[in-house]
Amino acid sequence: MTNEPDLSQLLGDESPPLHFPNGLIGLEDWQEFVLISHPEAGELRLLQSLQDDRMSLILMDPREVDTNYKITLTESDAQTLGYTGDYHQPMPKGLDVYCILSVQDDPFFVTLNMLGPIIINWETGRGKQVVQANSNYNPRYPIAGTEPEKGGE
Repeated sequence: MTNEPDLSQLLGDESPPLHFPNGLIGLEDWQEFVLISHPEAGELRLLQSLQDDRMSLILMDPREVDTNYKITLTESDAQTLGYTGDYHQPMPKGLDVYCILSVQDDPFFVTLNMLGPIIINWETGRGKQVVQANSNYNPRYPIAGTEPEKGGE
């Protein structure tokens, strides 16, 4: 018997393991994750590394803040994801799309990386972060709080 708490009660439901063949941008060493959801977290999800328990990212569906949000996938993206559907659609069926939240505490400011969404194909258990290079999406789209003042002006 251990004294460790049952984290499933704290964290919520865990997805089956997800493999990101290329890792995430700037985090290429981490390729194995689970997606954790909790009823009290609403639309927020936690992308937790299975290789380093200190590595996790808060995600949310970008359509929660922009109902017209669309993604563009290349043939290479579709192959990496093992996606056999029509990847030319603006929101390909059968794929989940999430964006990474960044939280700054002083002053409180929350942004969403709309430029680099994380795409998950549950059918294959694969994921990929796909930069939307030909879009006007903001990597720091403000969703809560007050934007910090720029220094040195």
